[in-house]
Amino acid sequence: MASNELQICPVCGVSIAANGQVNFSTGNPGTRARLYARVCQYTQQPGCINQDAELVGNITRTDGFERGEDIKLPQAANRTIG
Repeated sequence: MASNELQICPVCGVSIAANGQVNFSTGNPGTRARLYARVCQYTQQPGCINQDAELVGNITRTDGFERGEDIKLPQAANRTIG
Protein backbone atom coordinates (compact mmCIF):
# COMPACT_ATOMS: atom_id res chain seq x y z
CA MET A 1 0.00 0.00 0.00
CA ALA A 2 1.37 3.43 -0.92
CA SER A 3 2.03 5.85 1.94
CA ASN A 4 -1.00 8.00 1.08
CA GLU A 5 -3.36 5.17 0.09
CA LEU A 6 -6.63 4.78 1.95
CA GLN A 7 -8.32 1.39 2.22
CA ILE A 8 -12.12 1.25 2.45
CA CYS A 9 -13.63 -1.90 3.96
CA PRO A 10 -16.42 -3.26 1.75
CA VAL A 11 -18.00 -4.94 4.79
CA CYS A 12 -18.36 -2.07 7.27
CA GLY A 13 -17.32 0.99 5.26
CA VAL A 14 -14.57 2.31 7.56
CA SER A 15 -11.43 3.74 6.04
CA ILE A 16 -7.95 2.76 7.16
CA ALA A 17 -5.01 5.05 6.37
CA ALA A 18 -1.57 3.71 5.48
CA ASN A 19 -0.38 4.59 9.01
CA GLY A 20 -3.11 2.35 10.48
CA GLN A 21 -5.44 5.14 11.59
CA VAL A 22 -9.04 3.98 11.36
CA ASN A 23 -11.67 6.58 10.51
CA PHE A 24 -15.02 5.53 11.91
CA SER A 25 -18.30 6.92 10.56
CA THR A 26 -18.75 8.85 13.81
CA GLY A 27 -16.45 9.75 16.65
CA ASN A 28 -12.71 10.07 16.89
CA PRO A 29 -10.26 8.11 14.76
CA GLY A 30 -9.03 4.88 16.28
CA THR A 31 -6.77 1.91 15.70
CA ARG A 32 -7.09 -1.41 13.92
CA ALA A 33 -7.25 -3.06 17.36
CA ARG A 34 -10.24 -0.94 18.36
CA LEU A 35 -11.97 -1.66 15.03
CA TYR A 36 -11.39 -5.39 15.49
CA ALA A 37 -12.61 -5.38 19.10
CA ARG A 38 -15.79 -3.49 18.24
CA VAL A 39 -16.70 -4.75 14.76
CA CYS A 40 -14.51 -7.21 12.87
CA GLN A 41 -14.47 -10.05 15.40
CA TYR A 42 -18.26 -10.20 15.18
CA THR A 43 -18.81 -9.81 11.43
CA GLN A 44 -16.42 -12.52 10.17
CA GLN A 45 -17.43 -11.79 6.57
CA PRO A 46 -15.35 -12.29 3.43
CA GLY A 47 -13.86 -9.00 2.29
CA CYS A 48 -13.12 -7.62 5.77
CA ILE A 49 -9.79 -5.80 5.47
CA ASN A 50 -8.95 -5.99 9.18
CA GLN A 51 -8.38 -9.71 9.82
CA ASP A 52 -4.55 -9.79 9.81
CA ALA A 53 -3.50 -10.33 13.44
CA GLU A 54 -0.10 -8.71 12.85
CA LEU A 55 -1.72 -5.52 11.58
CA VAL A 56 -4.43 -5.52 14.27
CA GLY A 57 -1.87 -5.84 17.06
CA ASN A 58 -2.67 -6.24 20.74
CA ILE A 59 -6.25 -5.61 21.76
CA THR A 60 -6.59 -3.94 25.14
CA ARG A 61 -9.53 -3.73 27.52
CA THR A 62 -10.18 -0.13 26.43
CA ASP A 63 -10.46 -1.08 22.75
CA GLY A 64 -13.81 -2.80 23.25
CA PHE A 65 -17.00 -1.33 24.61
CA GLU A 66 -17.35 -1.09 28.36
CA ARG A 67 -19.88 -3.42 29.85
CA GLY A 68 -22.70 -1.41 31.34
CA GLU A 69 -25.13 -2.25 34.05
CA ASP A 70 -27.87 -4.73 33.30
CA ILE A 71 -31.15 -3.08 32.38
CA LYS A 72 -33.91 -3.97 34.78
CA LEU A 73 -37.14 -4.49 32.90
CA PRO A 74 -40.50 -4.30 34.65
CA GLN A 75 -42.06 -7.65 35.41
CA ALA A 76 -45.00 -8.50 33.18
CA ALA A 77 -48.28 -8.76 35.04
CA ASN A 78 -49.80 -12.21 35.16
CA ARG A 79 -52.49 -11.94 32.53
CA THR A 80 -54.51 -14.46 30.66
CA ILE A 81 -55.12 -13.81 27.03
CA GLY A 82 -58.40 -14.78 25.53
